[in-house]
Amino acid sequence: MKHAQQGMALIEALVASAVLGIGLLGATQLTLKAMQTATDTRQRGAAQLLAQEAMDCAISGTACPSQDTVQVQGVRYTRQTRITSRGHGVQDVQVTVQWASPQAVAGSTEPASLVWHSSVSSVPRWVGR
Repeated sequence: MKHAQQGMALIEALVASAVLGIGLLGATQLTLKAMQTATDTRQRGAAQLLAQEAMDCAISGTACPSQDTVQVQGVRYTRQTRITSRGHGVQDVQVTVQWASPQAVAGSTEPASLVWHSSVSSVPRWVGR
């Protein structure tokens, strides 16, 4: 009986090490995914802020650049603003913000983008008289 149990401690240690290794690998993957999600969320939040700034500028009627590049926290964002007249004083405003996200670099050549649409009408002349 003693002869049959020799080497069992080594097998148990190997199995325990394998289970521990698989658990640590899973925890590492979970941490990496959480960090990637946090980065994507931060970049999307910065893009939304830049889109809001461009939309506010376009709606205010002041002279705004139709395209510009801004760097925020080491990420380069490109903003494009397009204003199209629909007639009767109504204009459609479209703001597009693009940036290179880590997922875009890893998976495809397409940059991440955010597109906002709005419509605005001119203020009648009788307002402010």
